[in-house]
Amino acid sequence: MSVDVNMIDSLNLFEHLSHAELEEIASLMCRISVTEGEVITHQGDQTHSIFILLSGNFMVFFKEGRSYTLHDKGDIVGLSASDLSFCYTGTAVALTDGVVLSMPCQELSRLIESNPVLGGKIMKKINQIISARQPFVTGGC
Repeated sequence: MSVDVNMIDSLNLFEHLSHAELEEIASLMCRISVTEGEVITHQGDQTHSIFILLSGNFMVFFKEGRSYTLHDKGDIVGLSASDLSFCYTGTAVALTDGVVLSMPCQELSRLIESNPVLGGKIMKKINQIISARQPFVTGGC
């Protein structure tokens, strides 16, 4: 299902972006319904997409038994997809039915390369989120 600007304009990751920038981002995403128990990322798998929660609850498991839950609209799963050379560092499982927005990492990479100003804004936010989560992550593949 296609994504329109109204679905993403209130998300923390995209705050302070212009309408034109939001349109460009929305065109790269699709809306996906997720069912309880569904795995959306597997630790060690090559990255393919970044996921942004619209609804639902998710648990992300890491090495050494570390984990955290995501419940809030705008929470992000698959942040390692922001670099095509990485594998997912965690396994993300839906604890409830929910809805996520998915953006292929190749599209995110293309956007960053083709629009450095917009890419810089997005990567700044992603880096802030990664830094906050670092205590839960124990490494790559």
